[in-house]
Amino acid sequence: MSSIFPREQRVEQLFDRILSDPNACRRLKETFYESCPETDLMDADSVEASDKIFAHALIHAYQNQDLSAFLMAICGNSMFDLLRNSFLIPLRFNDKGVENPVILTDETGALRDNLSISVPEKKYKAFCDLYRENPEIRDFQMCLAYGFRERHRYDDTLQVQTDKIGEHLGILLLYQLPKDIENHTTDAEIYATVWNYMMQLEETLPRAFLYYGKLEATGEETNSDRIGIFLPFHHFESRMKKHIEIANGIGLACRGKIVDMLREKK
Repeated sequence: MSSIFPREQRVEQLFDRILSDPNACRRLKETFYESCPETDLMDADSVEASDKIFAHALIHAYQNQDLSAFLMAICGNSMFDLLRNSFLIPLRFNDKGVENPVILTDETGALRDNLSISVPEKKYKAFCDLYRENPEIRDFQMCLAYGFRERHRYDDTLQVQTDKIGEHLGILLLYQLPKDIENHTTDAEIYATVWNYMMQLEETLPRAFLYYGKLEATGEETNSDRIGIFLPFHHFESRMKKHIEIANGIGLACRGKIVDMLREKK
């Protein structure tokens, strides 16, 4: 896609001089924010870039056609951070080799050994009460887990930093996909199906996490072998049993759709 406006070579020659001038950086930032409508959505976690970081990100985004670089400076999120943190795309299990979610219980519901995450006794008791009523579903597992989302920003030296946000303990529902699925479907086809059901999940249970991929993966893009729905206690604890029933309906429908797609291809 071509640019709306032609590039202005003579102006581009001045970019380095603008970036080296603190007053120029300040004026550039002030002009940008003066054109933005006031909002009441800013909170204590909102990011405000320094004049230098703002100007650097803006000019380099223009030079490299990299929108994420600019977004990280003005709102502390890359393009894909914005999509994930708006609950518009699912999270990949253990993306980029970072363990997420962290599963805290084993197949019997007991806490795993040597956990790095502190589990309050009250939260574990709540999980145990739910686990005892765990429905008998084929290729399904209910776990106590810790999950989080991420955002990326520049530090004062213009290095990209990763921050964890939305850190919660909660109930993780795992749905195993057929073992031969990668021989008959592409990950893109599975992703498209998962996305459709994620939209339904967020309409019904806003701020639930939906994971996909391989739980044992080290962060590489690999074919999916399961999906997961994470219900943070913070948002869903008061009616967790009912919320699990709703989430299971969506998770099983999603798995069923993938299984039907697999049968059609065989």
